[in-house]
Amino acid sequence: MIDEPLAPPSPGEPATAADQTLVEDGVLLIDKPASMTSHTVVDKVRRWLRVRKAGHCGTLDPFATGLLVVCVNRATRIADLLTGDDKVYRFEMQLGVETDTHDPTGEEIRRHQGAPVAREDFAAVLERFRGSILQEVPAHAAVKVRGRRLYEWTRSGVDVERPSRRITIHRLELVHYHWPLAVLDLRCSKGTYVRRLAADIGNMLGCGAHVTRLTRLASGPFHLDAAVSMEEVQSWRAQPQWQSRLIPIHRALDHLPRIIVEDEHLRRRLRQGILDPVWEEQHRQAAEAGDLPVCLVSPEGGLLALWRPAAPDRKRQLRVFS
Repeated sequence: MIDEPLAPPSPGEPATAADQTLVEDGVLLIDKPASMTSHTVVDKVRRWLRVRKAGHCGTLDPFATGLLVVCVNRATRIADLLTGDDKVYRFEMQLGVETDTHDPTGEEIRRHQGAPVAREDFAAVLERFRGSILQEVPAHAAVKVRGRRLYEWTRSGVDVERPSRRITIHRLELVHYHWPLAVLDLRCSKGTYVRRLAADIGNMLGCGAHVTRLTRLASGPFHLDAAVSMEEVQSWRAQPQWQSRLIPIHRALDHLPRIIVEDEHLRRRLRQGILDPVWEEQHRQAAEAGDLPVCLVSPEGGLLALWRPAAPDRKRQLRVFS
């Protein structure tokens, strides 16, 4: 679900006590430029800002631009809770030309010789891709098959069976169309390959297609409007207060249910990885109301731990942050 934009607290925005302390752990929103891999972005963030750990929450293809959610230091421990969010994209596709990678980095393999596709025919085909659909993973994807990346098998000339995934297309709207170019807005579930989607649309139209431009606009509660450029990140090397641009861990998890732990004795035990059995039994019903973990927070709003009471063993029930 895409919520309201989430960004670091601004000077005019009310902040919690947990926000007022300069943090070294949090989420950084990057506007990834074209011709740079997601791995390269993370590596530069780690080196430029001299942080211990960094990792992204969902790969963008090198040719793609837009929002890359990067977890810094201890925030890498919540990356698994952020990667499953819905994504929002705007992309441009060229009809009539197919490439082997379904994007502009590949080799042209087929060109349509027939008449242009009418706008109404294009719009009609889009309806067939909305909702829950089965999508085959592209041949040049990084998914592992039989121990190797799929693109490695493809580049070596070995034809292996490609897996298919069940995805959900929540929204697919035609923004602009003038043959052979079309611009579309897309909101989809985790794991959707936009270039595969464009290729499948082109195949159904009978003319073929590939993605020429792709921009991620949002991922869960995070929006591109709040992201910073790589040039700005590079300039932070001389600014010791760059941490003010981090979204604190407790705010990055605002979409999760939370329980305030009032008792200081309980909070001390919780920091040691111990959950009081009496308190646990009193709050278990509220914690098991949904499938999501529950944030256990201090009265000031700081994240103490993530609690999964239905986890199969005790170690997996608590993820302590204090």
